[in-house]
Amino acid sequence: MSIHSLNTYTPRATAEPPSTARLVCRQLMDLELEDLRSGALWKAVVAEFIGCFFLVYFGVGAGLCGPDEPPPSLVEVTLSAGFFIAAILTALTAVSGAHVNPAVSLGFLVARQCSFVRFVFYVIAQSAGSITGAALLRAVTPESKIGNLGLLLPPPDVTTEQALMAEFMITFLLLFCIIAMVDSGRSDVKGSVPFIVGLVVCVNIFYAANISGGSMNPIRNLGPAVIQGNMDKQWIYWVGPLVGGAAGSLLYDRVLSVARTPADLRRSCLSRGPAESCDTDLDRQAGVREPLMEAGPLPAKPTSRMVGSLERVDTGSEC
Repeated sequence: MSIHSLNTYTPRATAEPPSTARLVCRQLMDLELEDLRSGALWKAVVAEFIGCFFLVYFGVGAGLCGPDEPPPSLVEVTLSAGFFIAAILTALTAVSGAHVNPAVSLGFLVARQCSFVRFVFYVIAQSAGSITGAALLRAVTPESKIGNLGLLLPPPDVTTEQALMAEFMITFLLLFCIIAMVDSGRSDVKGSVPFIVGLVVCVNIFYAANISGGSMNPIRNLGPAVIQGNMDKQWIYWVGPLVGGAAGSLLYDRVLSVARTPADLRRSCLSRGPAESCDTDLDRQAGVREPLMEAGPLPAKPTSRMVGSLERVDTGSEC
């Protein structure tokens, strides 16, 4: 067949309807484009930038001290980090879901509660916020107190593999708990979810502080590393948290979630409505409603919870 004939070719009227896979892919692309055009997305991106700016500025700044001063104790550093996480999650949850951590964003992405477009822009904003926060912190801190600007590195007696596994495990626990607490099928979670997340952060730091530093967040180390010009072993603080967070999220979401059946979870990906409302025009046009139910048709409107919010109850608002 010539190029000309390809350009002028029109399918026969009796052509088969689009396949299930093509319909699902088309719906996914429509949802990604809808999220990209949403004004709420850009407000959420700004919120992630601000959250990560504050995380590095205050989180790292709380541990800086001069060479002749006693360093903050492990308890002080741990409580400072946990309380900060509880505060910033409370402030930003309704805006962006308050990820302030690429590992959290990836965890929601693999749990199909966050669009890929949102994930990409979140990570860019988080990284920029981290570097900006570290730059400002260095500028306003007396030279005698800067030290290594809070840069985390494994101690000399800790191997690379041990530090990597520590980061994997603590981020696994963090995402496992977060996804569990936003499981819409549960009614037994009481109290403040941000505060509980802060407690998980405290537990993780108590465990890993003397092994890897207890980062569980790639951007916690990114800003200080860039500003100090020391990228040695920084891959540990990306690979460990990202893989651990994705694994923890997948384990709870796919195996332990009580929200819906596995088929319903697939169908409700990025949904703003309940799984029962997933009937779409594409389904009816193609006449493949039942196969699409199993393959995962995606309705057009995600809830605030389904784009990665820590809110457990759908509010109907966009985030």
